[in-house]
Amino acid sequence: MYCVALMIAFIPGCAAREVYPHNASDKDHRQVFQVVKHGWHVGIVVKKDEMASKVPLLWEGFSGVEHLEIGWGDARFYQAAEPSAGLALRAALWPTASVMHIVGFSGDPANYFPASEVVDICVSRSEYRRMLDFIRESFKYRPDGDVIPLGPGLYGTSRFYEAQGSFHLFNTCNTWAARALAATGRPVSTRVITAGGLFSQLRRNGRDRFACP
Repeated sequence: MYCVALMIAFIPGCAAREVYPHNASDKDHRQVFQVVKHGWHVGIVVKKDEMASKVPLLWEGFSGVEHLEIGWGDARFYQAAEPSAGLALRAALWPTASVMHIVGFSGDPANYFPASEVVDICVSRSEYRRMLDFIRESFKYRPDGDVIPLGPGLYGTSRFYEAQGSFHLFNTCNTWAARALAATGRPVSTRVITAGGLFSQLRRNGRDRFACP
């Protein structure tokens, strides 16, 4: 919902590559995380303790929660009290600054986001760590190594942080999520713009293609 919906008018379609079942060698060390589709926007849900070990300041902002839902997007549109078509058009047509949006919660992600589509992703521990490293590198940092908080987030226990990279029509919140998933080594095409383009790779015939066997 927060990844510029107006951009859909500019998009003829998204290329998607076939997704193959997970076949990691370290099957005894599987890690499951979730990808959440909120309308036009995709977020990634990871364990708070493991993400905070990569980004220590998150310990302070999200104490007492189990999971973090992480998204990336256009700084002005994402943080706007009343997002407008003008902000959406600006984000789509010109490279703009970006932010990270982090939401802390506990319990089953499917229960916390009952109106959203949730897909389970099963990877090895090493694949999971590579994705966490990608997310860590998506934050912008101060000279002292700390992330840069911007203020309260959109709902629940949430905050915005400054992010690396520019948002534009061909580098959307969903492109970022696809790149995070591809960092695991899973065969996910990053040539996606929409949430639907990404989810068409993660789910086939109603089944989660990366779920644990």
